[in-house]
Amino acid sequence: MPYIKEENRLKLDDCINNMINCLNDQMYSYEHHKTDPSAEEFIKIAGDINYCFSRILSSVMGNPAYTKIAVATGVLENIKQEFYRRVVERYEDKKIAENGDIKEYKRLKA
Repeated sequence: MPYIKEENRLKLDDCINNMINCLNDQMYSYEHHKTDPSAEEFIKIAGDINYCFSRILSSVMGNPAYTKIAVATGVLENIKQEFYRRVVERYEDKKIAENGDIKEYKRLKA
């Protein structure tokens, strides 16, 4: 999970903020930075995000070995699951409240 000690965050945050700024520069060819890019704008950097994470993970892992690969794929799965839990579930719940649930899922609540 991403909930590391504050002192470890402080060591990493400047580098992460720099990467975020670089990605924003890739997404927007203008001098301003939006706080809420459109889906089309975000799609422009999806491959760049993949590239960044792939390079970081591969560089830090070093030479592949079964245990390292298992740990790396586990970390990626945990990132996916935590993103889903914190972002996607809230978004889906909001959309259910706005638009109503589908009948097949409504009956599961009973």
